[in-house]
Amino acid sequence: AATKAYADQFSRSLYVEYKNKGIDVQCQVPMYVATKMASIRQASLFAPSPETYARAAVRYIGYEPRCAPYWPHALLWFLFSVVPEPLVDGYVLGMSLGIRKMGRAKEARKKAV
Repeated sequence: AATKAYADQFSRSLYVEYKNKGIDVQCQVPMYVATKMASIRQASLFAPSPETYARAAVRYIGYEPRCAPYWPHALLWFLFSVVPEPLVDGYVLGMSLGIRKMGRAKEARKKAV
């Protein structure tokens, strides 16, 4: 999470600094995508396949300096912006810990075989 926050802020700073020079900088903020790295096997509405997300990301190039190009992620991003931050943090932490737990259980099963 810290790396994503850094990339977001750094991109925003670059956008502000270079906008007047005709250089656009955009930070696309993905949420979950169904990948091995995210330990999400099955694509769903809120965790699209990499191909689905990539199509949305390419379509959104050049629009806003910070965006969530996949529309269900944009909806979540909006909802997170109107809900008190401690509630969002708790929800995201719980979801992330659940995904980590599933990933570790999968690794343990592989080692047991």
